[in-house]
Amino acid sequence: MRYGYARVSSEEQSLARQRSQLCAAGCDQFVEEVQSGVKARHRLDKLLAGLQAGDELVVTELDRLGRSTGEAVLLMDDLIRRGVVLRVLALPSLDITTNDGRLIADILASLAAHERRRTRERQRQGIVAAKAAGRHLGRPPKLNGQQIAEARTRLAADEAVRVVARAYGVTPKTLRATLAR
Repeated sequence: MRYGYARVSSEEQSLARQRSQLCAAGCDQFVEEVQSGVKARHRLDKLLAGLQAGDELVVTELDRLGRSTGEAVLLMDDLIRRGVVLRVLALPSLDITTNDGRLIADILASLAAHERRRTRERQRQGIVAAKAAGRHLGRPPKLNGQQIAEARTRLAADEAVRVVARAYGVTPKTLRATLAR
């Protein structure tokens, strides 16, 4: 069975061009999706789960399959392992069942790995810059300075940890951990 997958990132974009190309490629069934890069792709996930060895997945461009090259390449590897043929209309020479096609896929995988390393490096630099600027990283504290001081006073007056924690909307464990810092 030959399945076509078309995706656009917003309601303002049209699926018509992709639909036309997939129809010309002889797709038996189509799955269309309108979603942004950060949202889940429920229809694609459902399509992928139903693909079997010998099926063919056709997309107009490789980036329709993932938010990044790396994600698309991982998906491509999964399809190969499962015996599903992937056809990318914009890359007619990308036949991942041949040595040349695998070479292209491997180059794309290398580029994806490089992209991930660069992303991690930019993230690390951002964290260093945020720390240098004195910005708090991570989850915001459950209790502010005034609440911590009040909690210490209440506990010093022999009020139960459970009661004090409940008053501030935290668990006793969180209260103890906060006071231990």
